[in-house]
Amino acid sequence: MRRLPRPAPKPRGENTIALINIVFLMLIFFLIAGTLAPPMDGDVELIRAADARSVEPPRALFVTEQGVLKYEGEEVTPQAYLDKKRSENTGTQQPVTDIAADTPVGPEVKLAADGRLPATRLIEVIDELKTAGAGKIAVITERKAK
Repeated sequence: MRRLPRPAPKPRGENTIALINIVFLMLIFFLIAGTLAPPMDGDVELIRAADARSVEPPRALFVTEQGVLKYEGEEVTPQAYLDKKRSENTGTQQPVTDIAADTPVGPEVKLAADGRLPATRLIEVIDELKTAGAGKIAVITERKAK
């Protein structure tokens, strides 16, 4: 009696459910992470710059064309804004200290000014923030399309 060889076992297919689960979780993560930054103030059209990094202004202080300061959609004064920033940073980080003067340096300010705002008013706003106790002030601009 002649024996026939057994057929080779079929290879098992890879389980793709685990891969689908990972991709789905990544999708959920990026949807949530993308909405954490508050939207830009609609009354402000950013200053345009030719050579600037492309970054969305996170939790920035906005200056409208009329020179009004806005933070999270509400009008604020420089002192009220810095007080709010200090209260947000309480417990999350140690205050930075100027070694030479041995005094604490104020919070960093990200300032997004309207492109139609006169430069003199922008300088006045920066001076008001410095007088109120701001630390480093970064002016956020919009990259100009080439």
